[in-house]
Amino acid sequence: NYSPAHQSAHYSGLVTCGSVWACPVCAAVIQERRRVEIEQGMAWAKAEGLAVVMVTFTFPHKAWQKLQELLDKQADAFKRLRKGRPWDAMKAKAGLEGLIRSLEVTHGQNGWHPHTHELWFLKGSPEVLASSLPVLWLNACAAAGLVDRKDQELVKAFMEHGVDVKENVEVGDYLAKQDDSRSWGLSHEMAKATSKAGRAKGVHPHHFLIRKADGDEERYIEYVDAMKGKRQLFWSPGLKKRAAVNELTDEELAEESREDSYVLGMLTPEDWEVVRGNDARAELLDAAEDGGWAAVKLLLEALRL
Repeated sequence: NYSPAHQSAHYSGLVTCGSVWACPVCAAVIQERRRVEIEQGMAWAKAEGLAVVMVTFTFPHKAWQKLQELLDKQADAFKRLRKGRPWDAMKAKAGLEGLIRSLEVTHGQNGWHPHTHELWFLKGSPEVLASSLPVLWLNACAAAGLVDRKDQELVKAFMEHGVDVKENVEVGDYLAKQDDSRSWGLSHEMAKATSKAGRAKGVHPHHFLIRKADGDEERYIEYVDAMKGKRQLFWSPGLKKRAAVNELTDEELAEESREDSYVLGMLTPEDWEVVRGNDARAELLDAAEDGGWAAVKLLLEALRL
């Protein structure tokens, strides 16, 4: 099917699992709709005269650390960050009206790298964030066991890179920070998964399904187990209602029938076997978006060859 409103193709008639973490097919559908929600939230914020700021939180990690351990400590650090007088004072001074948080996990030469990108909607000045947040985040990460205060070099690097604040953010800036599944507009990054630069920077775990390097299967299973039950996108309480965004679960989005889409064509069971056998599900959707059903048929012919 093709949706003109979202300018994207999607599969229909398939069993859906609704997992934004484990399933690239469901992730493509879910993230496409979440993108529209984020755009709606940002449009509301700007109409209200709020400043839109993107805040990225990261922390040091080692290749030997397990993903579940890092996620647990990250969650603990965020709980510590968002309580106490220093946090309340900073929030009040900045006039924080609400936020949208995105959890992202990549894997590179230094192992698992969980981090978050947050859109903050402010009615006050964002200047207080750059001066206050790094210290608050350092204190939280140290208490959670993510940073050793005795390591002066590490602390210095953390103060420079642990928090990144970007003002006057447009929706494209935020979406480009999300994971690199095809529906978020970064499909060209898939080709970089096996490159030296790609390995150093880190790749989204869905790359493991394509790269199939030594250890990728075990890493993917570790990733799926650790992310079970986690929310990729979190809106602060009441924000969706204020922005007139409907509350829908990932499972509901994955199964949602789209009234604005139409059928491009029907794949036979043999066609689908060819697509799956060549790991070409994403490529087929790209072809459908770029050239319609004619492009899909050309790709199928090429895959059979």
